Amino acid sequence: MDLKIWKIALLMSDMKKAEELYVNKLGLKIVDRLDLGEQGEVLFLDAGNVQLELIPEAAFNGVWGLDRPGVHHLSFQVDNVETSAEELNNREVTVKKEPFQPLEGMTLAFLDGLDGVNLQLFRYDKPNT
Repeated sequence: MDLKIWKIALLMSDMKKAEELYVNKLGLKIVDRLDLGEQGEVLFLDAGNVQLELIPEAAFNGVWGLDRPGVHHLSFQVDNVETSAEELNNREVTVKKEPFQPLEGMTLAFLDGLDGVNLQLFRYDKPNT
């Protein structure tokens, strides 16, 4: 398994303020948007060698340990989330949320990154639109 930082995710309490700061004031470019329906919209920003992901707080509302605003997780893009999660679990890395598919083509798992930082295993085969 070859882990490389894919993105840094920030869970935002106010997406309008977040977009105003990161896009309009800091000048980061939006590279993608992901509609979460009633939970709002995720923004993916070009931050140089890494993507910055701004997530509405509502996306994780009530998911224990994953629902506090701030630096939410470091995301590692992997070929197979299930296999990677199992391998890391065997290495005694605590799995906080087993692999799941929040959206078509997207598979995620969350791990304990210590001191309140979550680690995410990520794979997204974006459906053709």
